[in-house]
Amino acid sequence: MNLPRLKDKKRPTPILLDHMVVFDIDMRPFCKKKLDKARVATLELREWLLSNTDLEIQHVSFSGSKGFHLIANDPDRSAFSEPDAGIREELVREQRKKLLDRVIAAGHPVDPVVTADTRRIIRVPGTLHGSTGWVCTILEDDWLEMPISDWVGKIQRHDLALKMPKRPPFALPRLKLKQKSVSTPKKSKSDNEEYVSIEVSSHVQGTKDRSALVTWLPARWGEPIEAVNTAQEKFDRENIGPVAYWYDGSNVLAIIPRAIPRDFLLSRLSKIGLKKFDNDLRRFEHSWIRVSGRMSGKGWESELEPITVLGYDASARCQHPWSSSHLELCNRLGLPIKVDSSDLAGNKDASIRIAVRR
Repeated sequence: MNLPRLKDKKRPTPILLDHMVVFDIDMRPFCKKKLDKARVATLELREWLLSNTDLEIQHVSFSGSKGFHLIANDPDRSAFSEPDAGIREELVREQRKKLLDRVIAAGHPVDPVVTADTRRIIRVPGTLHGSTGWVCTILEDDWLEMPISDWVGKIQRHDLALKMPKRPPFALPRLKLKQKSVSTPKKSKSDNEEYVSIEVSSHVQGTKDRSALVTWLPARWGEPIEAVNTAQEKFDRENIGPVAYWYDGSNVLAIIPRAIPRDFLLSRLSKIGLKKFDNDLRRFEHSWIRVSGRMSGKGWESELEPITVLGYDASARCQHPWSSSHLELCNRLGLPIKVDSSDLAGNKDASIRIAVRR
């Protein structure tokens, strides 16, 4: 639907005939353990709404990915008696915002934007989730009270859908970041908070001078879709692929799980525009790249979401063997690669470390 933005005053304001109350609860990343936590949180939210509001719960649906949508009807129709479309929508937004504030204050981990956004498009039950291939599904009445292991096998999915792992592909140990003394001067806005993450080496273990291409795409390449398209054009021209892409909410991670000679990469990286990766290879002969979310004093953030795998045409032209360890990495991160040959290089285990950075 091509709805105008709220700030768009040039196009007519849409006429809001009705607006269901929607709560979105996600627990990243995509796995059974996190989805079960989201189920419990959704169950607690449902019970709270029934006890503390007049909302009429319509249904709860599995989103097809990391959580659930709770859909309810608000019997208070007073805002819809306002004849002015713009004022009517604003009244509904204010009502939803007050409700959302109450829910968040009660400690429920709902999305802080979706409920009050009158122009948010919610996935329709019965449709495929584009990132996972699982079908958005309305839960049967008792499913929300049952562990997901009891019913997740009944959810329909595409033949090429992602396999839902039992637990996150990586689990950070319980590390406690150093606390600053109370007497420490206040940080300036330019200071960054420490965070812990998992990093992988681009080096193909078991080879002398081969590296996979593992890099965060430059921010100057634009928003995720634009950045992926730009990267894909560049990689296709160099006949290297396929390329797996993830998004962390801000930037795009790209992995080409090939065992590529270092000199070959160095002759092309600068031209492609991957200057940081190029610099790391020249200085250290490999690069350490973050492949997990960030764990800081604020909790877990910037977790990776699979986007897609592209470039199988370039893969057919690629002359480099597969990197065993980086193929396994892609699989563990939720984007398994279709391998067209048995030409594998290196060990299966990648070099991985836990790093503290700012």
